[in-house]
Amino acid sequence: MHVRELMESFLRGETPPLVSDDEAAWYRLWNEKQLGGLTPRESAFQGGLLADRLPWVFVAAYQAAIRSVFVEVPAEGWTAFAATEDKRDPVAYPGTTLRETDSVIKLSGHKSWIAQSRHVDHLVVTARREDGEQQCVFLERDRAGVTLTHREAPGFLGAMSQGFARFEDVEIRRDCVYPGSRIKRFVRSEPPFVMLSSTAFLLARLEKADAGLRDSLVALTLALCELCSEQGEQQPQTTGILAALDRVFQECVRRFEAVVDLDKQPGWSEDRRLLSMYSDRIQRA
Repeated sequence: MHVRELMESFLRGETPPLVSDDEAAWYRLWNEKQLGGLTPRESAFQGGLLADRLPWVFVAAYQAAIRSVFVEVPAEGWTAFAATEDKRDPVAYPGTTLRETDSVIKLSGHKSWIAQSRHVDHLVVTARREDGEQQCVFLERDRAGVTLTHREAPGFLGAMSQGFARFEDVEIRRDCVYPGSRIKRFVRSEPPFVMLSSTAFLLARLEKADAGLRDSLVALTLALCELCSEQGEQQPQTTGILAALDRVFQECVRRFEAVVDLDKQPGWSEDRRLLSMYSDRIQRA
């Protein structure tokens, strides 16, 4: 089913938002609806329609963006892209490195931000080889030598668990090592996928009387689909297009806030920043 078909289903009233009071409930729903088995565009859009709060919108987009770049990631379960390292105390928490011998590749070090840390199933971890080249490795979160801990009360997207990772001589299969060029591809892919999921989320909350804004969001959805590549590739000329779509999106958010009872949107004031989180970077590009 393509996004246009999902859109038509939604407009017929066949895809209502579903309540997910906590991350465990959203994890179950995401798996029950088999969102990881859809194409990344379909998954981001459908996830945005089903989400009942902004942290779940981010998760839907994040999972779609990861799968657009790391096509090897399993359809089942959540994956986290682990790239952030502790710059305040790198001696106590050194970054991740790969050591390779003739027989094995081992991952060691720390990452300081893991999304969905309490329910994540897989990790894509950035790491440097001994020659300084950066690569990505894929592994299961329950692999020997992997330890995840969790932040107590994250302020932004606080309903989504966020944590830390320590890797101690974790063995990595050779077919689970990916080139470092995919890191930039993921960074480029994440913003349009978040915008796509967010647009679906806004659509799902509008009354039929708000036809003008609904039409704008439908058109924006279809335009964003052109930029959300299934393989995480974007051509240079798309930068200006994304900036233009971001301006349309920000105007739609302002119109949405003027017509919707925001008190009925869980955590809106704390998490609204998600909707503009990438805007400065997009406009500067």
